Amino acid sequence: MFRAFLSIILREIRLNLGNHGGAFLPAAFFAGAILILPFSIGPDPEMLRKIGAGYLWLALALACLVSLERLFQGDIDDGSLDQILLGNLPLSIIMLGKTLGQWIAVAIPLMFAVPIAGLMINIETQYILPLTFQLFIGSLAMFLIGAIGSALGAGVRRGGLLVALLSLPLYTPIIIFGSGAASQVIMGNGIFSQGFLLICTICLVAIVLAPIAIAAAIKLHAE
Repeated sequence: MFRAFLSIILREIRLNLGNHGGAFLPAAFFAGAILILPFSIGPDPEMLRKIGAGYLWLALALACLVSLERLFQGDIDDGSLDQILLGNLPLSIIMLGKTLGQWIAVAIPLMFAVPIAGLMINIETQYILPLTFQLFIGSLAMFLIGAIGSALGAGVRRGGLLVALLSLPLYTPIIIFGSGAASQVIMGNGIFSQGFLLICTICLVAIVLAPIAIAAAIKLHAE
């Protein structure tokens, strides 16, 4: 079972990294969202430093949504979903593997963009690595939660809007806790603040419950 699970993850990584650079689109969107911040509030370095860390979490949430629209749509379009349902591996395990595979493919270029974005908004260099780690864990929580919306919106015309409507309200606690955790890092209070620990808790709960919800949503499309 573990070998099959690992093969699903590797397949998703190959598909996303090789699909005309699709895995790099969220990183480009993230960088673009950060780039417009100085133009919208002004180039004041102190102002950018105060609100920039929290803005990173908002940009991360929007970047994650960019890649979630077609997480399951391709399997429905090419008939792979029917083959998946006929397999011996539990559907929830397959859905977890697909989600983790796309998350890895998207998160790697995205996390390389975070240090550059941090320097653009005047975050001191010693805080960039802790913030990148927090955003890395937060992106996993967002992907797991957003995958539920993606499964519900799969096969629906203009499903991207439905995914956003379903996922963004659920992202709100992560953005709030993440912004608070980022502020604690900027103030020199360390990485493992209460807000970040809450995000870790959300992530652990989502790893257990999200695949079950995703599998149930996918079965609705199959029926």
